[in-house]
Amino acid sequence: MVQYWKFGDAARAKLVTIDGAYAMLIEGEKYPLWGFPRGPVLYGPLARIKNLAKNLIFNATWELLEKNKPLNEIEDYVFEVAVPMVIDEIKKIKYDMFPPERLCPAVRELWRAMTAIEKTINESQARDDFKTLKEGITFFLQEDDAYRFRFQWVAKYINPKNPTRRLYYLLKRKKYSFKDEIKLVFEFLGHAEITPDMKGRSVLIKRILFFLLENEEFTSLMEQVVKELNWKKLYLSKADTYYFRGKYFKVDLDRFDY
Repeated sequence: MVQYWKFGDAARAKLVTIDGAYAMLIEGEKYPLWGFPRGPVLYGPLARIKNLAKNLIFNATWELLEKNKPLNEIEDYVFEVAVPMVIDEIKKIKYDMFPPERLCPAVRELWRAMTAIEKTINESQARDDFKTLKEGITFFLQEDDAYRFRFQWVAKYINPKNPTRRLYYLLKRKKYSFKDEIKLVFEFLGHAEITPDMKGRSVLIKRILFFLLENEEFTSLMEQVVKELNWKKLYLSKADTYYFRGKYFKVDLDRFDY
């Protein structure tokens, strides 16, 4: 469990680079913390992007689904209205983003994998949009360690090369299914989240994600990224796990009965 919160609201930290990535050496802690939180960014550009994505993509889509609007109409709203508005906002904050070599290891690997897929997209506008979304997603995960840690926590369940999952599919005589793995992920997340707010967000994200996975192009891109990623580079390190235990999440759910 992290120590600094026990003794005050703040602790002194030294900014360093480890293998090129920014990290903080926090006074009294035994591990470095990846990243370099910047107040003006957290409460400015990052907050705007999170609020816009939450309202336009997640909340508005949920409302349309609740109203039983035609699925093609909802899909048009998401991909022709909501996503372009988020892309426009991401373009405004490029100067607040770290260069890829300064990103923490997990996020840097996601950047690498998405860049590899980006290069395979032939249509120029689609490629540019994917590039901008890559920049926005990695910016979000770099700056918001609560979501980054959750993403890293579920990595071992999504990893198509995970020996346990490969054995499962072998015994079931089934092919790897990204959708099945995502269902499993959200089941675990539902049990691991502690606060009602985050449990609710998990339900929201799950419903919208599964709606988006009905779109073949979106699913294809997701599956390509999943295949390209070196998932072991996304797993929680000892340092990540140490700091993650300081948040409201059952980090060790697979080992202990909370």
